[in-house]
Amino acid sequence: MEIEINRNIRIPLYLQIKEQLKEFIHSSQLKKGTQLPTERDLSLKLKVSRNTVSMAYKELVQEKIIASISGKGTFIISEGEQEDYSKHKTPLIRNIDVAIQKALELNISLEDFIRLVSHRFKEKRDLFSNIHIAFIECNQEQLIYFSQRLELGTGIHITPILIDEIYHQKEAFLEKMKSVDLVVTTFFHLQEVQDYLKEENKNIIAIALEPQIETMVKIARSTSPDMKIGLVCLTSKFAERVIKSINNAGIKSREILFTTAREKDELKELISNSDILIVSPGRKKEIQELISKKIPLIEFIYLPDKGSIDTLKKTILEIKKKEGK
Repeated sequence: MEIEINRNIRIPLYLQIKEQLKEFIHSSQLKKGTQLPTERDLSLKLKVSRNTVSMAYKELVQEKIIASISGKGTFIISEGEQEDYSKHKTPLIRNIDVAIQKALELNISLEDFIRLVSHRFKEKRDLFSNIHIAFIECNQEQLIYFSQRLELGTGIHITPILIDEIYHQKEAFLEKMKSVDLVVTTFFHLQEVQDYLKEENKNIIAIALEPQIETMVKIARSTSPDMKIGLVCLTSKFAERVIKSINNAGIKSREILFTTAREKDELKELISNSDILIVSPGRKKEIQELISKKIPLIEFIYLPDKGSIDTLKKTILEIKKKEGK
């Protein structure tokens, strides 16, 4: 395992380490159970700070790719792509073979068996149909993005609701809740939403949001410590979240300026003072028409992590089974 650090590109060092380790694992160059070097040893080998290695390891732990065992060290717990495929598919194929054999023993033809499987598939697929989800957040950008891009299958209807509606449009909000099967919010607003809906008997779950890795890499490649970043969005809350994410990633810049304005003069002023522009989902096309092609333009996207999506899908299935739909 040879990790290469390139200090001439603008990708944070910890991201370079993290992504190369993931590639080694996915290509099976590093196997499950392999012990990784200690943070101290790897930092000395790569000539980076121990904190840089710690950040890379921490994110890999959060993604359940490696695990740190007290007193023993850090180990890979994720399979490579081919191994992971075999691990999950082989038992399934074995069960299919058993089902086919059982069908033949019952004098069921293979054609009838396929029709039976097709019928059961349609029944199971319908379990995910006609679910009404309310997504509650404080950022309009996230609401728009999730309601349009979150893929949960056919028949899943997502209603975006700003958290402010709870307090300023109470009657309209409660009316929307009548047809809702599941309420989804972020961990930041979970307690607030639970308190408000405690008498409505609604299923409520929280999801964790994280910046899209491609977004962070684009920003890292396009910036340097002497550059000014311009940020255009709809709300100051979204701007605060983006600035925090950039700082947490260790991306350095001279200054981050932001605006929520719609007026072209104010937008042009921000653009003229920026070396790179970041926009929230939905404002990219608007800003593209105002800038020179020489200025990098990046859409900042937050996504639910994989664990949150898995939990959401599992909850949807449980609701359907409970209601017998």
